[in-house]
Amino acid sequence: MTGTRSRPDRAGAEITAMIPRRTHLCLAVLVAVASTLVATADEPAKPTQQELMAERGYVRYRGGWRTAQEIELIERAERVMLAQKEWNGKLERLRRQIDQSAQADQAAEEIREISDPAAVPAVAAALAKEPVFQVRSWYVEALSRIRSSDAVGVLVAAALDHPDPETRIAAVERLTVIGPHVAVPTLVAALRSADNAQVNRAAEALGRLGVPSAVGPLVDALETQHVVVSGDGKPEGSTSATFTPSGGGLSMGGGPKRSTVSVRNDRVLEALVALTGTNFEWDARGWRVWLATRHAPPASFDPRRG
Repeated sequence: MTGTRSRPDRAGAEITAMIPRRTHLCLAVLVAVASTLVATADEPAKPTQQELMAERGYVRYRGGWRTAQEIELIERAERVMLAQKEWNGKLERLRRQIDQSAQADQAAEEIREISDPAAVPAVAAALAKEPVFQVRSWYVEALSRIRSSDAVGVLVAAALDHPDPETRIAAVERLTVIGPHVAVPTLVAALRSADNAQVNRAAEALGRLGVPSAVGPLVDALETQHVVVSGDGKPEGSTSATFTPSGGGLSMGGGPKRSTVSVRNDRVLEALVALTGTNFEWDARGWRVWLATRHAPPASFDPRRG
């Protein structure tokens, strides 16, 4: 019929009509994608963890984050520990050589000339367990040569608490050479010890060091108070006699009992006499009056001359 389109013509027209719409849709999608890409490109890239930590001064080290200073401290400590371990072995070897006549002199010389601060722990351990005084004196000499704070600390401890009197004297002599002031705070503090024996050892060391500034603390330590335990667990009601430097007494049985006694310290008095050149014996008040008026011994007086 005239004026009527065939089916193929209508389908073609529909396809032709759809082309602009699809083209528009594709263009819109492309524009959106392009806009997203442009926006993403404008954003700065997120830094990595390593970059963030680096900005804060950290670097990756042995499975963790450390500053350069921390790494240096860790590695320095490791070097010290390694050196200390090596000194343990070296001192053991030298000690064995001392017992071998052919190598004894050389070994002794090597010990006496030790000057490495890393050797202090090994020397301190060797000093504590050495049974021969001569060898102990070499260890003491080595510590005085090193002169680090740790070495001085070991010398002060030896001067105060080593069980052998000769070793204590040897340590004091070395401290005198280094400078008596390095030992005074520890020794003065020991004058207030609850251990009466330590009080006297501290006084003896101070007297040998010849430190006039120790006179005041020594006066305070002329007589010290100490807690003693008496009684031996006898049946209650029994008595036992106890004697102290200040006198004796009776204690009732039935278990140990604690009491406070006043003890006169002979080494303290000896140190005071050595340091001042005078002697008020056990008269603490007399000593304090003298100290208040004199403040210090005469300038010409050298307590180390005896």
